[in-house]
Amino acid sequence: MTPDISRHDAYCAFMRRHRSTVWRVCWRFARHGRGGHEDRKARAEDMAQEVWIVLWLRFDQLDPSAPEARQRRWLEKLTETVILDLYRRQEPEPEPLTDELADTVAIPDHDLPDTLFDLLALLPPDEQQLMQLRFEGYDAQEIADRLAVTSGLTLSRDAIYQRISRIMKKLRNYGR
Repeated sequence: MTPDISRHDAYCAFMRRHRSTVWRVCWRFARHGRGGHEDRKARAEDMAQEVWIVLWLRFDQLDPSAPEARQRRWLEKLTETVILDLYRRQEPEPEPLTDELADTVAIPDHDLPDTLFDLLALLPPDEQQLMQLRFEGYDAQEIADRLAVTSGLTLSRDAIYQRISRIMKKLRNYGR
C-alpha cells in the first residue's frame, strides 16, 4: 500500500499554516495548570502533538475549498475537543496527606456523615444508583447504557456528566 502523497503534502502545508493556531489554543489550556513554566510548556506540547495526530486521522473531513477563516475555526474547535477529551481521560493524582497537613485540618462543629456511604444515603435512590455505578469505575456512556436497561432512562453521555456534577455539588453542600 503506497501512501497518498498529495494528502500528506496537503496535511503538511495545512499544518505549517496553522501551527500557531494550534499552539495558541493548547497554551491557553496548559497555562492554567499546575507547575512551572516548563511543565505547562510540556503539557501544551503534548496537547499539540495529540491534536496533530487527530487532525491526520480526520483530515478528510476538512473542506479544502472552504475559506481560510472557516478552516481555522474548524481546527480551533477540533483542538479544543481533543484537549477536553485529554482532560476527561486524565485521572487526578491524589495529594498525600502529610502529618503537618493533618494537624491543620479543621474538624467541623456540626454533625456530618462520617463516610461517603452516609452521604450517599442522603441522596434519592436514582442518584445513589448513578453514583454507585460511577464509583465502580463505569464511564458516562456505560452508565447511560446500564440506566437505560435497568430503569428505562435514556440519557446521553453529557447528561450523565451533568448529573454527576450536580450530585457532587449537592454532596459538597451537605458538608457545609
